[in-house]
Amino acid sequence: MRYLALLGIDETTSPKPDTPEFRAELERYERFHESAGDAILGGEAFEATSAAATVRHGDGGPLVTAGPYAETTEALGGFYVLEAETLDDAIELARRIPAAEDVGATLRPMVEWFSRATPGKGTRYLAAIYGKETEGDQPDTPGWQEGVTAHQRFMDAAGDAVLAGGALHPLATATTVRERDGEVIVTDGPFAESAEVVGGFYVLRAPSHDEAVGLAGRIPAEAVELRPIL
Repeated sequence: MRYLALLGIDETTSPKPDTPEFRAELERYERFHESAGDAILGGEAFEATSAAATVRHGDGGPLVTAGPYAETTEALGGFYVLEAETLDDAIELARRIPAAEDVGATLRPMVEWFSRATPGKGTRYLAAIYGKETEGDQPDTPGWQEGVTAHQRFMDAAGDAVLAGGALHPLATATTVRERDGEVIVTDGPFAESAEVVGGFYVLRAPSHDEAVGLAGRIPAEAVELRPIL
């Protein structure tokens, strides 16, 4: 089973780049990578939320605002795609992610995941899909299949700009993992409101911010949070 691990970050306390504290944080993640090995199928860290843009669809066309989808100190700092046989195995992996010791890591079972190497230059972006859950977010329903068709049209049109993507099971399947003083704390639901309506995501590549926003505006979703990848 594949799981998306959404990593929480508190930007008010997180270390700044090019500092000893930041290098120490990188070393913590390097140790996790070494211990997890092939269980990590993919993953990225994001630029600060100050670099985010949110694209919402309205009657008058896409509305673009600066900043993340939800204003909160506990924001998305990155993600992993993990391979684990059971949820317990995924929890054991997630507890070793440094984010679990800080804010938390939310696990979401994935319906599908793809990643492909395509030629090209430009900045990579996470495009996280937000919106109220509907019948179409339930796999194997007519609404789900309509969504699959719409997303396939987007990917066909975007071509090599789409580097990866994944669809998630509904929010009710979310599990948050925290580690405090050596004790693993497992709770149902996301680590913060900022993660509770993510229905899926793409990793996009674009030569400019404006073109990335244009791509995000074509994703069939109520709203998309666009985050440059670190």
